[in-house]
Amino acid sequence: MYSKYGGALLWLVVFLFSLALPFQLGKHFFFPFSYLSGIRIDYLAPTFYLTDIFSLPLILISIFILFKKFKEIKIYIQKNILILIAFCLLIDINYYFSLSNELWFYSLFRVIQWGLIFYFFWSQRKRKLVYSAVIFGLLGGSFLELYLSLSQLSTRHSMQGLWWYLGERRFYMSTPGIAKAYLFGKEFIRPYGTFSHPNSMAGFYLFLYVFFLGQKRITNLFIKLLLLILPSFLILLSFSRTAIVAYVGLNILHFSSQFMNCKICALAKVAIACVLIIVALNISGDRDSMNKRADFVQKSISIIKQKPLSGSGAGSYLIAQHAYPQKFSTFFEQPVHNIFLLTVAQLGIPLAILLLTLIIQIIRVNKKNAPLLLPLLAVLGTGMIDHYWLTLQQNVLVTAVIFGILLVYEEKTSGA
Repeated sequence: MYSKYGGALLWLVVFLFSLALPFQLGKHFFFPFSYLSGIRIDYLAPTFYLTDIFSLPLILISIFILFKKFKEIKIYIQKNILILIAFCLLIDINYYFSLSNELWFYSLFRVIQWGLIFYFFWSQRKRKLVYSAVIFGLLGGSFLELYLSLSQLSTRHSMQGLWWYLGERRFYMSTPGIAKAYLFGKEFIRPYGTFSHPNSMAGFYLFLYVFFLGQKRITNLFIKLLLLILPSFLILLSFSRTAIVAYVGLNILHFSSQFMNCKICALAKVAIACVLIIVALNISGDRDSMNKRADFVQKSISIIKQKPLSGSGAGSYLIAQHAYPQKFSTFFEQPVHNIFLLTVAQLGIPLAILLLTLIIQIIRVNKKNAPLLLPLLAVLGTGMIDHYWLTLQQNVLVTAVIFGILLVYEEKTSGA
């Protein structure tokens, strides 16, 4: 399909895009709707990221492929015309009652971007050229993130310099609101890498770890070990209790079928799991964390009750939440730490149910697709107590890549 030079260029573009996935370097544009009580809110600011540059060629390829399949798409639309009409009607309602039309259109742009990137990797999922570029790009990014995270942990501050150009934010131990961990009586700064929060980094690499764990296409044992070891260290260095517990649980689920075949291996895995659980239980951080999360949940439920049919509008959740009293004087607005409540609050119950129905249908088609199970559980499990799968560029785009590689369309073609 590709010429020698065209294939090399495509490999390079996919490699650079995959390498840049963990980086949050971007330019924020603050408009009047990006402020709450006079304070700039990053979540409400349209942002142009480094990954947007690298994604453009992939998006153009997707559009070209879709244009060539126009007749097939037309037939698909005709078969599902009632569902599409209902979907468009609900989207129109969501837009009409949105608290910010500008943020609604920006959110729509991001959804379209996700879909086209997903389609690129889905359409190219069987090509070794694209697959190898993804693997080596993610491997390179993991090396950089591990080095930076270890440096932040040892120095107790950000490294800046060239790292700023990858999206590292400036912080010190004394920075207000900085994420810290207390383990066995010692205080640590939780490494951020190039992410906006250690939890986001932990979720990103938990997702990649379980993806690599189920990949039989990676035949080089050394590469496979690196792809498993590097994310494992990053998960532990994040001091994210949720990610560590999920890491243990997903490993047990993956290796459960092997327990009876090797009792010594089974005992070793159980021992490691117990040690990690003990470490996770001894990590302490923000004492008000649970109270803040509970407050977010209560506010999200109130928003849903207030606008059950239309929602607050895509991208406008924080504007709706800001109408409720702030209980924590040193803490400002963040989205509710639950992707399900966040989705319903923004889109309304009918549109959320329609999306859920479509997702369930996709899962049913992929029920025999074993490599998909653990990454899906990683997103759903951590998404129950955090929001980064819907709100942060790195976490959003990595799901487009990995699910594009893993998802199948028909049962007879199931498998990664």
